[in-house]
Amino acid sequence: MINQFSYALRDLSRSYKKLFSIIVTLFISLFILSLIINLETGLKKELQNNAKVLLGGDFEVDTRTKQIDQNFLNELKDKSTVSSTIEFSTMLTGSLTDDTNAFFIRLKAVDDQYPLYGKVFSKPENAMQRLQSEDNTIVVNRKIYETLNLKVNDTVYVKQAPFKVVGYVETVPDLGRALLFGDFAIVSNRAFEKLNVTSIGSFVNYEYKVKAPNKDVLEFVYEKLKQFPTYKIRLPENAANNLKRLISNFSEFLSLVSISAMLIAGIGISNTLISFINQKNTSIAIMKSIGFKSQNIKQIFYIEILLLLFLITSLAYVMSLLIIPQANHFITNLGISLESQFSFVNYGLILMTGFLVVVIFCIPTISSIEQIKATSLFRNVFQLTRFQFGAKNIILILFSLIILLGIFLLRSDKLYYTTTYFVFFFIFCGVFYLLSKTIIYVLKQFKTFHSLPLRFAVRNIIQDRSIFPITVLSLGIGATLLLTLTLVGTNFKRELEKSIPEIAPDFFYVSIQKDVKDNFISYLSKQDPNLKYETVPIAPASVAKINGVDPLTYIKPSNDSFWVLERDRRISWSNTPPEDNPIVEGQWFDLQSDQLQISLDAKVARNFGVNLNDQLTLKIYGREMTGVVTSLRKVDYRDLSINFAMIINPKFANQLPHEYIATAKFSDKKYINEAKLVQNFPNISGIKVATYLGKITDLVNKIFMAVVIISSVVVIVGLMVIASAVIVQARLGIYQNLIFKILGLRSGKLIQANLIEFLITYFSIFMIAGLFGIFTSEFVIQTIFRLGWQLEFMPVFNVLVIIGALTLFLILVNTYRFLKPSVYPMVRNE
Repeated sequence: MINQFSYALRDLSRSYKKLFSIIVTLFISLFILSLIINLETGLKKELQNNAKVLLGGDFEVDTRTKQIDQNFLNELKDKSTVSSTIEFSTMLTGSLTDDTNAFFIRLKAVDDQYPLYGKVFSKPENAMQRLQSEDNTIVVNRKIYETLNLKVNDTVYVKQAPFKVVGYVETVPDLGRALLFGDFAIVSNRAFEKLNVTSIGSFVNYEYKVKAPNKDVLEFVYEKLKQFPTYKIRLPENAANNLKRLISNFSEFLSLVSISAMLIAGIGISNTLISFINQKNTSIAIMKSIGFKSQNIKQIFYIEILLLLFLITSLAYVMSLLIIPQANHFITNLGISLESQFSFVNYGLILMTGFLVVVIFCIPTISSIEQIKATSLFRNVFQLTRFQFGAKNIILILFSLIILLGIFLLRSDKLYYTTTYFVFFFIFCGVFYLLSKTIIYVLKQFKTFHSLPLRFAVRNIIQDRSIFPITVLSLGIGATLLLTLTLVGTNFKRELEKSIPEIAPDFFYVSIQKDVKDNFISYLSKQDPNLKYETVPIAPASVAKINGVDPLTYIKPSNDSFWVLERDRRISWSNTPPEDNPIVEGQWFDLQSDQLQISLDAKVARNFGVNLNDQLTLKIYGREMTGVVTSLRKVDYRDLSINFAMIINPKFANQLPHEYIATAKFSDKKYINEAKLVQNFPNISGIKVATYLGKITDLVNKIFMAVVIISSVVVIVGLMVIASAVIVQARLGIYQNLIFKILGLRSGKLIQANLIEFLITYFSIFMIAGLFGIFTSEFVIQTIFRLGWQLEFMPVFNVLVIIGALTLFLILVNTYRFLKPSVYPMVRNE
């Protein structure tokens, strides 16, 4: 074994240039996989390490819309340090007399203990101190500060109440549920009390952050909460759940893309390796003639490949660690900082992935060494080897493939989507392979071609050593993936930038009290006679039990509908089903009954395992009320109109205290004046839809760009595979080119043949890839995102042209290198 290892090292040092495509394709694939896994690990670890900072304490007592019981609070303060914070939604404007920008903000009221963990980065640095020491002061976020062109000690207005601006904040340690994405400001608890915020639409939330000296405090709180069942405890591991899910989903998708690239790279590995073995045909025959067994020679080749794998994996992993800190430029608003740290688990995972891919594609290639005989030396015959499949090899390949897929399935949080991805990936691979074999079969039926270049092109396609199947498979999968992502991205952006704004309202108005509703609608209608509006009643509610069981005990945060359980939801009621919420199961309410009846979003019901006539217990204003599910609706959230996951029957609901929410779509933007709204209706908040759509669009653009760049790796790897295949075929055809040269055939005819061969390949691939891309993107957009899908021709055309041009360039360049072989050395069999 030692001799074999030393021989492998010596042979590898001499032959590494011939294995260049293996080195490049493996490195690209492993580098992307390393980068994705290390980035995900770094983000999750940073979130875990900063969990107390993100939450704002060792734990949090959330009393929702009501202040905490004073006796309970006093006991808690005796045992620990408590910071009282209140979050609510409202409007902020720069003036009550002039037309100025108005902002819908999440206002955070804090006490002098804030923050218990972390630090608020403000300018000037004493802004938070002034907030507590001076009355009616406010700190805004940087966007508000710059948009309103504010200076320190300027005045802004919240609910018509003046506040002195003492600075702005870059970030706050506890991101909260709304501060991460929207505009926000901070005031003192004293200032909040003067605002008299009571409306449902303000989404008031009381939170008490606790810094505990020991675990006894948490046990005390759990015991105390038996007296206050509406209070909830949030622990550090529950902080930033939405952010964790986003990171997990994004990294999981990119991991699937990277493993696709690795599987395609495997084709290139096997192709390059078979070429390498054929070039060493004579050396292998000599080794067998002096006593080496096929098993020993195969071991040498395996050692060479595994050494390459180890070196490439190590290099790819180290380079990914060097790049990780650069991601901090893109996450500055999260208040966390990524650091590179070597992980044996991650390194082992990447090495194992590379090992399995290499094993899958090297087994039939290296096994071909058995076909080379020592007797070929005496006959001076060059004996080409073929991939060798047998029962034993096929079992080993399938076993390795199952382990490879199992690794990614076990790491997946969404098993269904990951499994579906792999199923479609292998189906598409099978379709493209069958396509290549079908075209070869059809071309074989044509006996003669009058055009010499066409005859050469067809012969190149149908010959045993043709690169046609490899080209079709590699380019087909790469093009399908890139086309799918391009169409998904363009449709998503079109919906956000054009379709949704056209059908969505201009504003959501919340906190509309019953006594001002008519005056408010009248005010808007006077501004715009052609105003389109909708008003509905709302009340707060949360799902306490499903069929008598607390859903939080069995429904995991990874559930797509978990958001319904996380916080208080807003429910509404209506005599008839909403027009855009058609009933898919059951019947609408019995309007004469005063017993609680519930109509539920059909997707939520499916995810929670809820059926018709099941019982839901809702907590409404602190009281648990049990009702029956009478219907399931297909809720279309796409148009951003007023939609509810839960609607209840009117006769029961009319007994509840409630207020209204409204949407408005103006016939002309000139009628929109947010500042006057604040001046006339200080308790009503207007949410400008375009502002949030713009932020979402900006985020989607960044994500889409990252996805396209990563996914382009699959195409690049595919092109590398094609390049290696072209070189293999060109080397195998070098004697043929010599005969052509001796006969006086010009190179131009052979280049024409290559062009014809490319066109046949190109059109056969992209017809199928285009259909697959269209089908898959339509499925993703309509089924997963529930958005409108539309075929965009220009992005598809651009992708096809770019990939086609790169493929043609590689084929011509690599073929041209072997068109003019030196005659005399080959005639002498040198």
